This record gives sequence, structure tokens and C-alpha cells, in this order.
Amino acid sequence: MKCKESRRYINLFIDSELDSKASFEIAEHLSSCEDCNKRFKQEENIEKTLVSVLKDSKEPEAEETWERVLFRFKDQVGLKKSRRLGNWFYKRYVVPATAAILITAITLVLYPRQEVNELTVAAQKCHMEYIAKEIAPSIESAIPDEITQYFSDKFLFPVVISEIPDFKSHHIKLFGGKVCHLNGISTAYTMYHCCNTPVSVFILNTKDAEDFSDIKQTLGGDMVHSLRKGGVNLVMTRAGQDTFVCVVADHDVAALEWIARNFIKA
Repeated sequence: MKCKESRRYINLFIDSELDSKASFEIAEHLSSCEDCNKRFKQEENIEKTLVSVLKDSKEPEAEETWERVLFRFKDQVGLKKSRRLGNWFYKRYVVPATAAILITAITLVLYPRQEVNELTVAAQKCHMEYIAKEIAPSIESAIPDEITQYFSDKFLFPVVISEIPDFKSHHIKLFGGKVCHLNGISTAYTMYHCCNTPVSVFILNTKDAEDFSDIKQTLGGDMVHSLRKGGVNLVMTRAGQDTFVCVVADHDVAALEWIARNFIKA
């Protein structure tokens, strides 16, 4: 099961509303995907918190809010009875519906970037998390063959890491690698240092790259495209028939283009 499909059914999984086969597949995916497991725990905590608040809150403001919700709901479905709905109807329909609305609103606040399906946004976010030491390489090595071997059984498309020669006065050194997910897309994340500045290289399948909304022009040929966004430079290029590369760093564009072109040669 892929990340996008797992996240689509995460709330049904939390509420135990999936069949045994789907539940098993999601549980299996969560056990092997760090990003999705983190998302699952966040969603679970949000739901537990909301349930607790809805059960325990006796604040006047909360009571007034519920009265308004109940009145609007009663009016919409055409109920002509008293202001109080039956306890069963309240628990079965009103509370879940209102909780769902609140969960959606909170999710939009907590995960605004994840709703943006842009490779530049996702790659920049991951790079900044690496710099902040919120994520770390799964394998640390300066040997390209070791990183290539690490990725070899994790992707169906070729991921080849080769030695990158120094660029003018810039010393480029391989540091490590990790499987990461950009908006649910599995990516070979390779870390470099260029003059002691962290450089992130994301290698993904060309077909997966087509899911992002901001790189259509880059998929049209072998041209190298560069831009600056969120305080970092990004360089993107199609590296071959099956692979696409995105290089991110707070470094000069010429050096990043040099790194990107190395993957085109590979």
C-alpha cells in the first residue's frame, strides 16, 4: 500500500471501520513508514482530544455553540419537535458530524503545507527538517556504491549514486542517504555537503514526479531549471527516462546545477 492510499483511509482505520484486509495492509504500512506513522499518531491524538473535550466541556460558550449547531441541524432536516433532540440521535449523528468538521478544520491548520501538491514546497520542507536535525540519514557513508546498494532494493526505478567531482573552489562530499516521502511519494533522499553547507538531493520516479503540480515544464526535456523559494535555491531536472532529480540548498545555483548534471550523466 502506498502512502497516499494509506493517508486517505487513516481516519477510517482509527475508527475501526475498515475490513480486516484493508486494516492489515494499513497497519503493515504504518510499521514500515515513519512519516505515515507519525501522521497516524497525530490524527489519533487529535481525535482523542476532541472526544475528551466534547464529553467533558461544560463551559457556557460550548453549551451555546452546541445549541446553535443543534438548532441549525434540526432546521435543516425539518424536525419540528422541542429544542432538545433525542439522546440517541444526538450521539449517533450530531456529535460525529460536528467532530468531523472540527477535525477537518484543525487538520487544515496543522498541515497547511501538505495540502499544497508542489515538489518545491515538499522538498524545501524536508531539507529544512534535515538542517534542524529533525530527520537523519538511515545510512551514513561517503562511498557512492554503498548508498547505491542501500537504495537498490527499495525502488523499482534505478537509483545510481556516483562520485561528484569538486566544482571550481567548491568541495562536494557525499554524506548519507534515506528513503523519505514527499507528499506521499517515495523518494531516494541523498545528503551531500558542499563547502560544509548541507545539500539535499531528491531522486524520484518520473511517473511519480508527474503527480506534482509545479514541474510540468521540467519534465519536457533535459533542461535544468532553477529557482529560489523560502530562502533556499532549488534546481530540478529530468535525469533520464525513469528518474527526476531535485537539488535543494542555501548555496549558489551554479554549484547545485553542477550536482544535478552529474545525475543526468549517471
